[in-house]
Amino acid sequence: MPEKKDLTQTPAASFDMDFSKHDQFGNFLTHFDEGIPSGIIDADDRVTPLEDSSDLTGIFMLSDTLLLGYDVIWKSYHPDFVAAGYQQSDSFPMALWDAKTGKKRITLQGLHTGSPRGAKLLDETRLITWARDFRVFVWDLQTGERIDTLTSPILTDEDGYAVVSSRNGERYSAKDWQDYLEGRGAPGFNVTIYLKPNPDGQHEQCGPFKGPEGQNTTIRRYTSAPAQQIDHRDLMRRIQDLEGVEAGYSTPFRLKDGRMGVGGTTHGAWEQIFIWDGLKDLNILIPKSLGTNCEINGEIAPNTIRIDNYSETYIFEDI
Repeated sequence: MPEKKDLTQTPAASFDMDFSKHDQFGNFLTHFDEGIPSGIIDADDRVTPLEDSSDLTGIFMLSDTLLLGYDVIWKSYHPDFVAAGYQQSDSFPMALWDAKTGKKRITLQGLHTGSPRGAKLLDETRLITWARDFRVFVWDLQTGERIDTLTSPILTDEDGYAVVSSRNGERYSAKDWQDYLEGRGAPGFNVTIYLKPNPDGQHEQCGPFKGPEGQNTTIRRYTSAPAQQIDHRDLMRRIQDLEGVEAGYSTPFRLKDGRMGVGGTTHGAWEQIFIWDGLKDLNILIPKSLGTNCEINGEIAPNTIRIDNYSETYIFEDI
């Protein structure tokens, strides 16, 4: 992270705003108290406040004049989670701003079920976003409507084995994404998301969402020896979506059918557990609440996962 600048003496004073108490992430300034707008620093170190941005927690610069801003998804915009007590923001999950004037252009009419990982302009009329829910969305820049939905492309390591990562799109150009949308790229994951807002209630199933077949047929399945304990470090190299402290607190396990499971939790994050077959099939389990000291019991019956968090027990069935 770059050294924080003294923003009290910048031309931002013309906006009658003091950005010196904001947190700085690159050229993005945000304040985690309610009602305080975010800002963007330009090449001349001038700060432009972003309209209607008090809940903004991150941005992606799409061009010199356009940025995508997003709010963290763990605040929850999913109605079942809101009803179950998740924190909710009154603002937006994702929207577009004019980076020069700070004017808000449009709120995107839809949302990911996981924190956004990246965004890119496909052309003058379309935007693509990808997120930790392993979904890929294409948006109409004029209306903000979602016009196409896919799943994340499968990443491979140097030996051709499949790797789970929702950040795959960072290395993709606009043409790479276009090839992927039209089925000329790598295969995509088959993703099913299970949301459980109430420990004693039924979970909601989103999907399955079938990934593109693609034209790349060289992807190899990763498997671990059933008779041996899962190597945590090796699995983290294969499931790269668990990062840092979250990966350190994860609990690996194996299902009787050979699929591998791993869960990561850390305070203030959107917690989720992955069930992966080593190739294309990926299930994501999302309980309402997990702590760093939760116990993931793994498979207690065929295709049934139990997770204990202090006094709450979450059981996902038929996964």
